[in-house]
Order: sequence, then structure tokens, then C-alpha cells
Amino acid sequence: MKPIFFIGFMGVGKTTIGKRIGDVLNLPVIDMDHYIENKERKTIKDIFHQHGESYFRDLETRVLLELESEEAIITTGGGVVERKRNRDILGQNGSVFHLTCSFDALWERLEGDEDRPLVQKNSKDKLSALFERRFPLYEEGSSVTIQTDEKSVDEVVQAILPYIKS
Repeated sequence: MKPIFFIGFMGVGKTTIGKRIGDVLNLPVIDMDHYIENKERKTIKDIFHQHGESYFRDLETRVLLELESEEAIITTGGGVVERKRNRDILGQNGSVFHLTCSFDALWERLEGDEDRPLVQKNSKDKLSALFERRFPLYEEGSSVTIQTDEKSVDEVVQAILPYIKS
């Protein structure tokens, strides 16, 4: 079995849904950002600050290649789709779920979140523009899109499971 990837904008529920799917399928869950932090022994914020975004995107590509044969649930960072190579790697896997919701629902989840530097340093309008720009990139890198608007974690999991079992 190949890994099951979850992609999407920050706040759509990748980590929460990934953990629940991992529990249901009895599979380990690998959060790519945490994986990179452990590997680099630095926070994502520090990696960006010390080495820049290009270096971080290179790390993401290497990690995708390392993890593409893992039998696991893999939750990605929201910007993994910024690189065409990363979208290609994801696209070669049959189980890539793009979790999404309306930007208004997303903003309700993100507003005031002090753990997300992108939220802290960008206005609602700038985040909305980033969300809109990335949406087609998520679609390109995924095999299935799942809406999370007004759905419980269990409802989202139930929407995903038939795609995994088939």
C-alpha cells in the first residue's frame, strides 16, 4: 500500500482528519512539517528565517521522495504544492486528498491563531488571495477533493473512507 496524503490550505483540517483516518485504518501518521523539523533540528519558522523558502521547498521535495513508499497517513504543509515537482510526486500517488472549505469558514478557524506565522503577518485579503492562487495547485496534485465546510470530523472521515477502500 502506498501512503495516503492530505493536502490543502492551512486550517482545513489536514492534521485532525489525518490522525482520525490513521486511527481508523491503524496506520501511522506522519506530519511532514514535524518530520522536517526533527530532521533539521529547527522549527519551520527558523528554517525559513535562516535559509529561505527555496531551501524549505527543497526539503519538502526530498521528504516527499523519502515518504512516497511509506505505508502511512502523511499530512503536508499548506505550501507543499508551490513546487511543480512536489505536485508531480503527489500526482503519482493514487491516494491524495485535497481537503478544502470556503475561505469564510477557513477564516473563522484561523483568525487570531498565534501559532501560524502566515496568519499573523497577513491580512484577511492577502490570505484569501493566497488561498485562491493555491486552490488549482491543490487540485492538480490531488486525486480527490473533499469539502470540510460544516462537517464534523467523522463526516469527513466517512466521505474519505470509500476512496481508500476501493
